[in-house]
Amino acid sequence: MSQHTKIAGITVGQSPRTDMTCDLIPKLALNLELVEYGALDGLTLADIERDLAPEPGEEVLVSRMRDGQQATFSGDKVVALVQAKVDEAERDGCRAVIVLCTGSFPELRHNVPLVFPQPLLHSCARALAGGRRIAVMVPEPSQAEQARERWSASGVDIDVVSASPYKGIDGVMAAARTLRGHDDAFLCLDCMGFTVAMRDAARRESGLDVLLPRTLVASVVSELLG
Repeated sequence: MSQHTKIAGITVGQSPRTDMTCDLIPKLALNLELVEYGALDGLTLADIERDLAPEPGEEVLVSRMRDGQQATFSGDKVVALVQAKVDEAERDGCRAVIVLCTGSFPELRHNVPLVFPQPLLHSCARALAGGRRIAVMVPEPSQAEQARERWSASGVDIDVVSASPYKGIDGVMAAARTLRGHDDAFLCLDCMGFTVAMRDAARRESGLDVLLPRTLVASVVSELLG
């Protein structure tokens, strides 16, 4: 019998997420095998723009297509596609499922541990902030207000900036630079698309310590199953 334990990584974009697994896999315990699934697998960018565009009041999510293009879509409309991938991962024998998105999701049907990054990130940040304001970087300006609402509901006051991880590191560096001199406890990169290299660059440019969700989630899952 294989000594490896299969865990699922479900991107709300398309798999494989080679831009993400390069940082995730080194942080996972050696006995864990990551199997990738994509909620948007099989769809074109035109399909997504036609069928999954966010309506007023819906959460806006940003992810990556297989060819590296950025896709922007409704968090509400993608839920059923994520649920289908959770079901598939469980049928494939995965012992845990990670939803590779820091967005807000309703309770999904599951029989194995289902890990959502947002509550982990918010809980950790709130504990580390000790009541101070933190800086948060989201991919798109259209996500700023929903970020303020989400973090406020978690009891955290934020200073929000935006830069897409899917449009290169220069934008991340420029946005981080605007935070230099701000009285923020640290910076949270609020998207699973942000990389370790972007974290390190944001730390240099902002002068702030930085919390990265993809490595945080990998560490928690490794503690549980490693």
